[in-house]
Amino acid sequence: MKTLYEEIRHEMHEIGTGTENCMVLLQRAFMRNSLEPLAACREKLAVFKSAEPELMKKTKELARNDETKKEYAAILPHLMGICDDLSELTLPLETKIKERILFSDRAVTEISFLSQNLTELLKATADLILVKNPILLRYVLESETMVAKMATDYATHHEERLIEGLCLAVASPIFLKMLDIFKAIARKAKAIASELS
Repeated sequence: MKTLYEEIRHEMHEIGTGTENCMVLLQRAFMRNSLEPLAACREKLAVFKSAEPELMKKTKELARNDETKKEYAAILPHLMGICDDLSELTLPLETKIKERILFSDRAVTEISFLSQNLTELLKATADLILVKNPILLRYVLESETMVAKMATDYATHHEERLIEGLCLAVASPIFLKMLDIFKAIARKAKAIASELS
């Protein structure tokens, strides 16, 4: 029979792996201009959010019973925050798809690159919850720095392209919102890694 500690780690790992799967679905929605992956992502996120109160109760109990495990109560809000960010990411994507808003080839490449890196970052974060590994820890911390820097650089280059008339003004708020959410997700993954370090 699993101990409370094992149960919590496995449940959190499952949510972490789910966030990685959601990122893949959102990538698919973006690349194929399809609402179906968005709906599948929202369904997964709703399941995770419904599990939050019970999991929060368990992590608090674990922290009360064992001081050395209190970081699990601290990382749960960050993990659920990633779920909230992914949910928020579905909104600009839905607008892009429904209104058939086109992104430049460069913007598509940039969003795809960051999405892929975030997917790998979320996988490493989920694995870190299950197995505290210094290599995974360093990877998550370094990946967050890279995602934040690239997203900021892409936003700056986008504004330059917008001024030059190379990008559609209607696509701009969607592109910039996605970059902001990417940075927020990476920050929360870093916060999880920091708690587990």
